[in-house]
Amino acid sequence: MRRREKQARSRRWREWRRWGIAAGGLAAIALAVTGAVALAMALDKGPSGPRAVIVDQLALTDPNDDFIDDTKQKLKDAGYRVDYVPTQRVTVDYYRALPGKGYKLIILRSHAAEQISKDKDTGAVTTIGDAALFTAEPYSPTEHVNDQYKAILGIGTIPQAQQLGQLFTISPAFVASEAHGTFDGSIIVLMGCAGLKTERLARAFVAKGASEFISWDEAITAEHTDKATTALLGHLLNDGLPGAEAVAKTMADVGPDPQLGGRLRAYP
Repeated sequence: MRRREKQARSRRWREWRRWGIAAGGLAAIALAVTGAVALAMALDKGPSGPRAVIVDQLALTDPNDDFIDDTKQKLKDAGYRVDYVPTQRVTVDYYRALPGKGYKLIILRSHAAEQISKDKDTGAVTTIGDAALFTAEPYSPTEHVNDQYKAILGIGTIPQAQQLGQLFTISPAFVASEAHGTFDGSIIVLMGCAGLKTERLARAFVAKGASEFISWDEAITAEHTDKATTALLGHLLNDGLPGAEAVAKTMADVGPDPQLGGRLRAYP
């Protein structure tokens, strides 16, 4: 009797052992399949490559779908994954988060404002401060109160769109102290007026990790900045030129703004 019981236990042990090995094999296969599915899902999310963004605050007054479509295609042809930020999303908090978004090329199609003083008698205009970026967010004394208290946000009006009222603007001090994250070698192209009339805004972006800051030294028209930026991107993306050389080539191509005199510059 004991011998038969031992033989039965031995058979059960062998059966359980075989089942355990089989189960282990199935688990390994399941893990392999799961891994393959995860890899396929990751690949299905889209091609790898650097990311670029077009921030289109300027569409508030000067929409240009042809420029946007052409720029998107140029960037995609150069291997970039492209995001487009429409006017209504260009807010104080968008700029607060921008450095940490991982873009290698940032095109700010945006109005920029320089702080000025206008003589009431003569109308003469004097620049008294550095350039700031316009948002599309209407000014409110009850919004971004801490930033306003620290005097790192500005208030601006767009001359050709007085009906829009006052809008928040982003100062160099805001970029330096309140923008989260770092740009990690990004190239910044600011298409608005006088972004490089002084260098403080450019220095703030570079201090946050940008490799280059490209903008204008005086006022420009929307038509001219769109034309020049198209040429600039050709030299940056197709010719592979560094910023300063791409700017020099662009100025040779299109020249300064024929109406307002702005010239494209690069910093540093």
